[in-house]
Order: sequence, then structure tokens, then C-alpha cells
Amino acid sequence: MKTKKITKERLKTELVWYSFIILSLVTLLVLTYLPMLTSVKYSFYDVSVLGYGETFSGFKNYSLILQNPAFHRSVGNTVVLALMSLLSIPMGFVLASLINGLGKGKTQSFFRVGYYLPNIVTGVSVILVFQVVLKSNEGLLNNVLSTFTTQPVSIGWLSDSNFAKFGATIISVWGNLGYAMLINLANLQSIPSEIYEAAEVDGATPIKAWIHITIPQMVPCFSFLLITNIIGGLARFTDLFILGGNTSAGRPGGTLQTILMFIYQFSFETPQYGIASAGAMILFAITLAITMVNLKLTGFFKKDER
Repeated sequence: MKTKKITKERLKTELVWYSFIILSLVTLLVLTYLPMLTSVKYSFYDVSVLGYGETFSGFKNYSLILQNPAFHRSVGNTVVLALMSLLSIPMGFVLASLINGLGKGKTQSFFRVGYYLPNIVTGVSVILVFQVVLKSNEGLLNNVLSTFTTQPVSIGWLSDSNFAKFGATIISVWGNLGYAMLINLANLQSIPSEIYEAAEVDGATPIKAWIHITIPQMVPCFSFLLITNIIGGLARFTDLFILGGNTSAGRPGGTLQTILMFIYQFSFETPQYGIASAGAMILFAITLAITMVNLKLTGFFKKDER
């Protein structure tokens, strides 16, 4: 009887604990997991109107997508843009190394805050500013290049299909550079100073210490930034959507249409919800595969040898 009473009291206590998270669990279930399962279902159906008249079609939607040249182009655009955006990692590391060399003081704080400021600026305002900076005629970047080359430069960074990816990458790197710098700086400052002192005693120069001590110690940080940046690149949508004139076409000439924009096109602009759901499942599979490969290469699955 005593054991049963303790069990009831414990159950009552646990119910009180769970009551604090029940709202979050219900929200996740209704707004996240249920729509995900519905998307899996719709990817195997012909859906004209959501909730009405679904007809099972097997792998027809997947077949249509995989045969669609626009989808192939969107996959290529997504991968290329995601890889190009990785420039923020080495650039952030170099900046973090320079800032870390200033010592812990007001000067370091000034540069740390200054480089991180772009991350707190709203996305739409950044796009509007860069549409002016990257203009082909009298744009700020072209004016700077004209000054250095002593010749007029009129590159269409956002209007020319040959340069649009470079223009989009400039925006992406500028927006992510502060975050990459801050994460790198935090990891740099966590490296024990005793290692550098021992290397200095052994006659290592600062450059050798940077190459043989700092960079190896930063591998976990690089792995984290690599995975998060690639996942962010695969999910890129808002800035490219605005740059394309608030359409999913990926202007100019479809060079900036990503997988998410392709899914958006068949969700809202030309509704074919079965195809859109199949595209979402393919994007999920690509993201999962890339993440698993990254984790494998970075040794995440290796068991600690003790």
C-alpha cells in the first residue's frame, strides 16, 4: 500500500511537470508534425484542392518532377549557391583571428559588434540596400571597381544571368559573415593558452602555431558551420524571391530559382499540391543525405575511445 501511494504522488508530480510543456507539444504536433505527415501523403496523390478529391497516383508526382528540366535547374542552382555561400566560413575565421589578436579590450569589442551588426538588420531592408549597391549602372560596387580599374564597369550583378549567382553570394556572405566570425572567435578564445606557450618555447613562429595548432583545434567549429551553412543554403528562399521581383521564377533567366522556390511555384502560383509535396520530400531527402555525409566525414558517429 505504501508503494502504491508513492507511485500516485510521483505520477501527480510528473503530470504537473508535463503540464508546462503540453502546449508546446500540441503546437509542434498540429503545426509541424501533422503537416509533415500530410505532405508525405499528398506526394503520392493528385491533389487539386486541399482536403477534397485526392486521387492516389503512386510515384507519378516524383516521376514528373524528376523529368522536369526546371527542377533539375533548381537543384543545380541550390547546390551552387549553397557551396558559394560557404565563403563566409574562411572569411569569418580570418576576421576572428585578426580580432582575437587585438586582445580582450574595447578595441576587440568594437570590431566584434561592428562585424555582427548585419545579422540584426532585417532581411528585406538588406535586399533593398544591395539592389542599389549591385546596380549595373552607377551601382556602388561597380563604381568602386571602376575606380580601381580606371575603366567604366557596368556588371549586372543581379540582372545578368552570368553574374546573378555572384551577386546573390555577395548578399549571402555579407549577411552571414558576422555570425561566422562570432562563432569562430568564441572557439578561438576557448583554445588553452598553454598550448601556444609550449609551442613558443619549442620555437614555433606565430604563423606555424596558427597552421599547426589553431586550425586543427578549430575543426569542430568548421564542421558545425559547414553543416548549418549548407542546410541554410538548401533552404534559401526569401532574398532570392525578392530579388526576382516577388516571383518564384528565379530571375534573371531562372538562374536564381532554388528548390524551395520551385516548391512555392507549385504551391501558390500554379497550384499542384501533389507535385509541391513530392518536391518537399525530395528536398528533405537531399538535406538529410548531405547532413549525414557531413557528420560522417567530421567523425560525429565515431565512438569515444576510452
